[in-house]
Amino acid sequence: MIYVIGGPTASGKTTLAIWLAKLLRAPIINADAFQIYQGMDIGTNKILKDFDGIHNYLFDIVKPDQAYSVARYQHDVRQLFQKLDAVHQPIVMVGGTGLYMKASIYDFTFTDEKFAIDLSKYEHMDEASLYQTLVNLDPQSAKAIHPHNRRRVLRAIAIYFQTGKTKTEQEALQKKQPIYPCQFFAIESERTKLYQMIDDRVEQQFDQGLIEEVKGLLAQYPPTSRAFEGIGYKEVIAMLQHNFSLNETKTKIKLATRRYAKRQFTYFKHQLPMQWFASLDEAKEKIGISIDG
Repeated sequence: MIYVIGGPTASGKTTLAIWLAKLLRAPIINADAFQIYQGMDIGTNKILKDFDGIHNYLFDIVKPDQAYSVARYQHDVRQLFQKLDAVHQPIVMVGGTGLYMKASIYDFTFTDEKFAIDLSKYEHMDEASLYQTLVNLDPQSAKAIHPHNRRRVLRAIAIYFQTGKTKTEQEALQKKQPIYPCQFFAIESERTKLYQMIDDRVEQQFDQGLIEEVKGLLAQYPPTSRAFEGIGYKEVIAMLQHNFSLNETKTKIKLATRRYAKRQFTYFKHQLPMQWFASLDEAKEKIGISIDG
């Protein structure tokens, strides 16, 4: 049984996951797209020290300048499910990247990246022309992708030329059902309270040494590393490169994190069958009763 704990950032999901893992004597698997990176601890709120002997997987597995895709995560986590016997043994999965969760637990199929096509003629297009190309090839997928999201637009174009089918047709072949036994939990804090927790966390990250963490990473990896697209890192890098003020940088991070939390709410509300709780205490009480029962 896989106990999936998701939801927006700063909602308390890691605390809930640690509690549940201890209760079940279960390992924890990371499902956060940025906690996979080594050395990115403060900005991602990676608190492995609180795991207190709990076996944990897929944290700190790649360097910030290395690429890591959803397809690779699916491969890695499914190997873990087999190794840990997810069908018969309890496993706790926690993180804020809903797509990682859905891709690994549901019957998602990815095209073989070894046979990636040459997208050079499309990579140099301006955003309007690139998006119009997708509209012409796969109008249904284009409706679901923002015109400025170059990565997703290119990915949809690549799928079409790799498979001969549109992204929409590929997804229609999948049943969108879990292939493992699982339960889904999330904490839905009142929005004003959540935003205050986000603001407090950002302040705490700077107190803990976020700027020093970013400087240390920049001494090892180029500022264009993909991992530095993470909220908190890109803003601090911009501050260091362009002499933005500390207060301005904090404000940008808080606003970006709030917007990210709203997107997470939308994804988890509509894409996964989460059981929502109003607080951490309620989650512990009701999950504990369901497990005991």
